Amino acid sequence: MSCISTIPSKLTACAAHISGPDSNRYHEELYVGPSVRRTMKYGWSMRGFGPHLNEFSTIGHEQHRIRRAAVAPFFSKMLVQQLEPSVQAMIDKLLSRLERLKGTGTLINLVDVFPCLTADIICQYAFASPYGCLDAPDFAPTWHRVVMDVSVAFHLFKQFPWIETMIRQIPTGMMKKMVPRMGALILLSEMVREKIDKVQTDLQQGRKMEGQRTIFHDLFTNNQLPPGEKTTERLEAEGVGLVAAGRTRKLTKFTLSRTMTGALTLSVISYNILAQPAILQKLQRELGEALPRLGPQSKWSQLEQLPYLSAVVQEGFRCVPVALERHFWLLRLTASRRAYGVSHRLQRISPDVDLKYKEYSIPRGTPVGMTSVLMHDNPSLFPSPHTFAPERWLQPSSAQLRKYVVPFSKGTRQCLGMNLAYSELYLTIAALFSPFNGLQFELFETSDADAEVVHDFFNPDHAAESRGIRVKVV
Repeated sequence: MSCISTIPSKLTACAAHISGPDSNRYHEELYVGPSVRRTMKYGWSMRGFGPHLNEFSTIGHEQHRIRRAAVAPFFSKMLVQQLEPSVQAMIDKLLSRLERLKGTGTLINLVDVFPCLTADIICQYAFASPYGCLDAPDFAPTWHRVVMDVSVAFHLFKQFPWIETMIRQIPTGMMKKMVPRMGALILLSEMVREKIDKVQTDLQQGRKMEGQRTIFHDLFTNNQLPPGEKTTERLEAEGVGLVAAGRTRKLTKFTLSRTMTGALTLSVISYNILAQPAILQKLQRELGEALPRLGPQSKWSQLEQLPYLSAVVQEGFRCVPVALERHFWLLRLTASRRAYGVSHRLQRISPDVDLKYKEYSIPRGTPVGMTSVLMHDNPSLFPSPHTFAPERWLQPSSAQLRKYVVPFSKGTRQCLGMNLAYSELYLTIAALFSPFNGLQFELFETSDADAEVVHDFFNPDHAAESRGIRVKVV
């Protein structure tokens, strides 16, 4: 039976949550574009982010439209395809690293490897230089852990925002000594600030841009963006927000992790491919027939035409939604071989008009949310929802089901990185599991329990006792 529940509690203001076997169709009515109505985020749920200086954490409708319009073109499908060589370069670097480890018996933890890849991809794509995680001898496990460390604090700051304000006053040097692992995020912020300063100086001195342009070229030269939106502090928040759940050089913002959700999707897909030999066999058969025809550098636009590879990616997104809002303190997700990028409702507010769900009238100004986890696990739409089964997307009825898989959410707040995420997933999976790359992966003492996500610290996290998803290159 469909239900709408109003949940007053000490933790949240009065809010509505919509769920049920036949509620999935309402998603398109709740998460709408600007031509339908104005939409705001729920201010209380955004308190954990500190000052709302980047596109993701912006609450108001009008200000969000201004900020999103400035950065959205940089992540259009056309531009992602133009800059695809920068993504491929990072994947090639990873393959080179793995080739050197072939036959050595070295254990490789995919939970560390894929955050390195996605961090270097977004830095290379947006800032024209990688962060350097893939160059670390051990695939920089500190990077993964520090992002999770900061993520844990999100819930604390949401409940007690004065703690976040107090921490922002701690000097950078002292923070490095107090929490050494924070140095990775501080270094990222410094790199972003250097990029901003260089672009600003070049524009002031009339120098021509050389090489790949960065997102900051687009922002500084955007005549539609007010001067107040071009301050170094705000652009630094926008830049860091593209990469990591961290803070700026002065630890002044809590932004989101676009790298960890993409990395989690790659980890879970890879685990299921290796844990289910039938999936690996079908995938390699298709790649073996297609790649010689597509050439040595297959493009995303070509790979997305491959039916089984597309089914693997689609099933991965069903199991691992990547839109970035999570709000439970601890959430046990017991589905086998699964992990979720979103465990909580994505709350939206209609400030001007009442909303209608069946016989229920929802007053304007009420935070209303739906949960992609519940949508993607709806057995009336997805039989055996806890099973990773790419074949479900090869059925004649699958075309109708795709609209019920919403890993990037929809409407005005749809994830900016959707096209880049698709590109990196198709290119990475095809490269790693190509039958022609000379690489074979073998799971090492890894079970379903190691691949499960059991904590929701804004970013998902595995159990403390999990040793990760460990493989050998043979």
